[in-house]
Amino acid sequence: MDLYPLKLVTVIGESLIMRDIAEKGVKLGATGFTITQVEGDGPRSSQNVEIAPGGKTLKVEFVVPTDVATTILTHVSEEYFEHYSIVAWLSDVMVIRGALYLNGIK
Repeated sequence: MDLYPLKLVTVIGESLIMRDIAEKGVKLGATGFTITQVEGDGPRSSQNVEIAPGGKTLKVEFVVPTDVATTILTHVSEEYFEHYSIVAWLSDVMVIRGALYLNGIK
């Protein structure tokens, strides 16, 4: 079994914007994404309630090469951080079937 080093980009935010972020991530080079509903508490939780009453918090994740991860995170930080309740981070991951995560191969 071979393992391939890639990056996991995780973005958590208001449901209003998460589908747009997921679709933009694919346009920026991700071969796919996963969206899940999450809940939690943090420094901007009260703002989330004010902006989107009754709204859901979603998590979108991409497994991508480093250059794509950087591009996605740059887009998210420049387009969403100032106006939305959102958090994002980058993690190292090792995956099986790594070629599936490279742009152009599905």
